[in-house]
Amino acid sequence: MSHHQESTPTAEPTTTITLHTLADMIAVLPYLVGYHQDNTIHLVLVDGHHFKAVLHRELPDRFENVTEFVTDTVHLLTRDRPAAVAVVGHGPGERVTPVMDALAPALTAQHIDVVDMIRYENGRCWSYLCSDPACCPPDGIPYDTGTSPAVAHLVAAGMVAMPDKETFEKILQPVQGQQREAMEAATETAEARAEAMLNDLNLDDHYWFDEGRRCARECFEHLRAGRPIPAEGLAWLGILLTAVTVRDIAFTICCEDGLDFAQRFWTEVTSRINPRYAAAPAVNLAFTALRNGAGSLARIAVNRALQAEPGNSFARLISTALQAGITPSALQDDMKVDDLVTSITQYATRHPRSAWPVLPPNDVAP
Repeated sequence: MSHHQESTPTAEPTTTITLHTLADMIAVLPYLVGYHQDNTIHLVLVDGHHFKAVLHRELPDRFENVTEFVTDTVHLLTRDRPAAVAVVGHGPGERVTPVMDALAPALTAQHIDVVDMIRYENGRCWSYLCSDPACCPPDGIPYDTGTSPAVAHLVAAGMVAMPDKETFEKILQPVQGQQREAMEAATETAEARAEAMLNDLNLDDHYWFDEGRRCARECFEHLRAGRPIPAEGLAWLGILLTAVTVRDIAFTICCEDGLDFAQRFWTEVTSRINPRYAAAPAVNLAFTALRNGAGSLARIAVNRALQAEPGNSFARLISTALQAGITPSALQDDMKVDDLVTSITQYATRHPRSAWPVLPPNDVAP
């Protein structure tokens, strides 16, 4: 089985990771989710020999909650109608087994093929679909995730697995120390520049869209070349991104090297930028992560956006999609980045003021 990153019909590259063993499957899950999880059920949506997305849910605390858990889980899956699913549970048998026993017939009733059902814990794993002791002994199959070549490929692609959920949720917290001081100074300079230019009656109406596109690409090229984005450029980008058409055209630029790289870009921008300007890059990160199957990252990015701008309509829309269990394939089928570029540019040409920045108030909490 291999992990295949779905792509739109543009030049976005795909990443294929081949999984040879159960250990490979278990090893890559924290990288696809973003962090190591305990007492969790992972639902790996499978299409042929590829899996398209990973949904995960915490196991119910009590046996009497299993029926509700299974009902909600099947409801989430039937929205995307996967042809098949692999179910991987982490935790003790007394918590995982009742869920597996109830989930298997529920999935079959919805005509969803169950590829495998696996439990793993403390370096051993068990298959619920194999009763051959020669293949699946009662005391489990030992595995070692530390030697998985699949993980090496994911790490090379820039993916990380935090040790726990609490650590993972801190990755978008605003930077502190010297980086924060540098961004504060750069932001103050950029705001003064923007205010002066917004009051310049001689400035071409189309300047802001062109400047937004130029600045986004310049910042993107820094990261592509392995250089940190300069504070001055990042602060100026933050101001330009407050315009919806600039935010949207910047999203398309950062998709050029694929969703993994775009995710890295928007993660850096969101964490380093002045918190008052975090809404736009956080929204772009949330949408990128959602399309990339990184639902956990999408959730904390949405929260970061709403913290900076509680009324942000796009962030609320993505939040609703996450609550509804929308999967990446539902967003990719009809989305062509080239078409987005054309429509955004045409709109900005007809409505140049849609690209004018809107400076936020100074009372947004960090």
